[in-house]
Amino acid sequence: MMILLVVRYLKDDDQPDAITDVTAVGGEAFGELLGLPADHLVDVYPLTQKHAERVRELTGITLDLEKYEYFLEPEEG
Repeated sequence: MMILLVVRYLKDDDQPDAITDVTAVGGEAFGELLGLPADHLVDVYPLTQKHAERVRELTGITLDLEKYEYFLEPEEG
């Protein structure tokens, strides 16, 4: 089973500031967002301004890209 996490880092920091499990949204939705088939989500993907509105719609997470960097980090569960 694939676990999908949105991980937030303070800019210029390598320790996560927050981790949100977004598995319930599903790989299909995130694959579509990133332009990949869901079964190809095996890497860490930066979430940028072009993803911000859709990420908010899917997860309720508002990306504060001035202060933080966000990544979709799939993990084997």
